[in-house]
Amino acid sequence: MSPQTIHIQLADILKNVKTINYNEISLYLVNQNTINSILELELSVRADNIENGIEKKNHFYDYAKIINPQFPAFKYTLSMKHKKKEIFDPEKVRKALPAEFEIWKNKSRVILERQIKEEDTSISDEHAKLLRANLEKEIDEAQLKIDEVLLNFHSYNVVISTFEDYTYYPALYFVMELNDGKLKPSDTHLRKDVPNILFYHDDRPYSQLRANDRMSRIINDFDRFAGSVYIKEK
Repeated sequence: MSPQTIHIQLADILKNVKTINYNEISLYLVNQNTINSILELELSVRADNIENGIEKKNHFYDYAKIINPQFPAFKYTLSMKHKKKEIFDPEKVRKALPAEFEIWKNKSRVILERQIKEEDTSISDEHAKLLRANLEKEIDEAQLKIDEVLLNFHSYNVVISTFEDYTYYPALYFVMELNDGKLKPSDTHLRKDVPNILFYHDDRPYSQLRANDRMSRIINDFDRFAGSVYIKEK
C-alpha cells in the first residue's frame, strides 16, 4: 500500500468523525467501530513494513497519533504545556548528536526563510543575503564542533537539552476506565502534522458530570455554530 493510499483510507475513516481544532492541532473523538477500523489500517501498514524489512517503533507515525487504542477515555482537557527534551546519558547523546545537528540546521534555515518572506518584516534583498550568510557561517562552525566532538567524544561532556527553547505545545489530559474499573489518568503532547485520535466514550448521566466533563460530552454530541453556540435537536 502506498503512503497516498493510506492517507486516503484514513481520511475516509475520519470524514464523519467529530473533530476539535485547537492551536493548529486536530483531535478526532472516535467510537469503538472507528478505532477498530483505524487499528486494522495500522496493522496493514505494520505488516507491509515488516514484510519489506522496514523496522520502526511506530509504523503509523507518518499517518496519525493513536492516543489510546485499548481503553476509551471518558473525560479529557486540552491545554498548552511546555515540552522539553533532555538527554544526559553519554552513549545516547553520542548516537543522537548527528541527527540533532541536522534537525537544528534544517529548522534554522526554514525559520529564516519564513522571516525573510513575511511582508511586515520589510527585509531588503541585501539584508536577506547578509542574514543567510551569517546563518551559514553559524552552521559551518557548529558542524566543525560537532565533528570534533564525535571524533574525540571521551574528551567532552555533552548534554542535549531544549531547556532554553521554552516552547509550548498543545497537550491532552484524559482519563480512561480500565477493565477492572480502575481509573487511569494520562497526558500526552499532540502533533500538528497528523490527526490525533482519541478513543472516546462517555455514557455517564449528565447529573454526574462536572462542568468540563459536560462540555466534553456536548462537544462530542452537539453541532457548533457561530463560534460559541452548540446545538442538538431533541
